[in-house]
Amino acid sequence: MTQRLSIDKSLSSGLRDQIVSQISRLIFEGLMPSGLKLSSCRELAKDLDVSINTVVAAYRKLEEEQLIEARPRSGYFVCSDVGVRTDSDAAGRSDIKLRAPISMKLNKLRRTEEIETISRPNDWYRYDYPFVCNQIDDGAFPVADWRECTRLALNRKDLKIWSADGLYSDSFELIEQVRQRILPRRGIFEPNESILITLGSQNGLFITSLLFGGRDRTALMEDPGYPDARKILQANFGNVNFQPIDEEGLIVDERLRDVDLVFVTPNRHHPTTVTMSERRRRALLQAAEEYDFYIVEDDYECDVDYRHSPLLPLRSLDDTDRLIYLGSLSKGLSPGLRLGYMAAAPEFIDAARDCRGMMMRHPPMILQHTAAAFIRLGYYDGLLRRVRQNYEQRWHLADTTIREKLPGFLSAGEFGGTVFVLADPEAQLDALTICQAALKRGVIVEPIRPCFSDAVEGKFHFRLGVSSIQPGLIRQGIEVLSDVVSELRAAHL
Repeated sequence: MTQRLSIDKSLSSGLRDQIVSQISRLIFEGLMPSGLKLSSCRELAKDLDVSINTVVAAYRKLEEEQLIEARPRSGYFVCSDVGVRTDSDAAGRSDIKLRAPISMKLNKLRRTEEIETISRPNDWYRYDYPFVCNQIDDGAFPVADWRECTRLALNRKDLKIWSADGLYSDSFELIEQVRQRILPRRGIFEPNESILITLGSQNGLFITSLLFGGRDRTALMEDPGYPDARKILQANFGNVNFQPIDEEGLIVDERLRDVDLVFVTPNRHHPTTVTMSERRRRALLQAAEEYDFYIVEDDYECDVDYRHSPLLPLRSLDDTDRLIYLGSLSKGLSPGLRLGYMAAAPEFIDAARDCRGMMMRHPPMILQHTAAAFIRLGYYDGLLRRVRQNYEQRWHLADTTIREKLPGFLSAGEFGGTVFVLADPEAQLDALTICQAALKRGVIVEPIRPCFSDAVEGKFHFRLGVSSIQPGLIRQGIEVLSDVVSELRAAHL
């Protein structure tokens, strides 16, 4: 039996859990048949180089799950009728005919695999200099505070609330916290019926696109812009138009005529970090009324924006209910939690709730209750203050080092954000070449060609983020990147 077990003491999962997981897998795969006697606790502990207590705990857990049974003075045996896969099942599958290609039946409008997105190594956190974007420095996550809020949310009194199916409803407490504590700081004052909890801004955009989309409908987005938004819009609209930006944000002109939905990131344009000017914001709202289109506003990085007085979002200026506002709790807290919210006219929120309900009913209630407690107890505000101060220091350090070590490379990177867009000023080295060479030296920077509607225009641009890398590594990492660029230029001559 031990020949099939492999224990890795460096993994975060405990030794007991590894033994339980691997034995249960062997049982369900039929490699440990019913009635098989397991090694004694002493033998298995010796073979795996773990304590006897660890093996005893693992066997007891497997016994609780009714995968093995203890027989007096005989030892542990695999239970019968576990529902394992047998050899006869596998033999039967070999006679099944080849299936017809499913791709011929799929809705072509919904297929967007050909649209690139920004990619990075899945194990980016293992690299020496991870200048990745939209991630956090895990050392800053308030583990103790979040654990306390989880404990509070798990109390017996609220068990029926978070463990039951809430149909299409959200946590009343989280809605209240968003209404009272989150939205007002952005100049937005909404009743409860105008707020919906989402699994992040991207989830909110997908719901909105489903409701507005159609083969005869046209959406418009910034160029360059968020590639995942492009995928979502293209999957739901017959046409997607691309509108250029300048130093004031999205250009507002006649090209916005005859569109149904406009997607914008006015607070912090993705990916250039440009902030839409007050003048341009009012022009966009006026155009929406004149040309009869609706606006989806992703208030990107608003929670971690460290400027003293950032401009308020479009939603705070809108008095015609032509705007759907998307926000996120994830940028400052943890992207992996996938929690966000949307604010719009009650009529739209009713439709959005119904649309969301058909997909997943509602985001997990226990997660909503935990987040509500985290906000209510002031932990979220305290975290954001620390994050903003930290991000401002990182931005200044990176900005100074980039200008010193990569002169002329800085294309965009406004104060208040966490991202710098770089490009070879001599237009000799394309971004993909630089990023691949840097990766071999332990530096992760990301090509942003997928953000451009014209791949040729975007081939020289890449981005450098400072939200996840430790501050002490920023200067050293940029120096390594500078060395990579120098070596590539020398080889290019």
